[in-house]
Amino acid sequence: MDYDTIALACEKLSYRDKLRLAQLLIQLARKEEENIHPQKVIEQKVIEKAQIHGESERSIDTIEYIEERISKLKPLRKKSLINSIKAMFQFNGGISESDIDQIIAELQKRKFLKIEQDRVVYPQ
Repeated sequence: MDYDTIALACEKLSYRDKLRLAQLLIQLARKEEENIHPQKVIEQKVIEKAQIHGESERSIDTIEYIEERISKLKPLRKKSLINSIKAMFQFNGGISESDIDQIIAELQKRKFLKIEQDRVVYPQ
């Protein structure tokens, strides 16, 4: 199957299916790139982990970026908060549960939010 055949078939899809297909193709391309250039991927993950753990100046930008996005989304449940954070990293190879927990802990430390039982509370 060649590109033109696939392009014609894609025109018949609904917009949601087109978006799902685009996301799948991006994920497949990233995995292929990881197989071709594994060292580049390892270096990127080290940089991201350093940012999350506060080991570079860019980590402040990362947390502030997350704060900005969360303040717009205002998820009310902890699960929604976790899903929101996961979505922010989905095109960067994803994020681990432990890193999400550390981000949430940092947001609580900054008094940006509190988690009471399963609810997320935003102090005024």
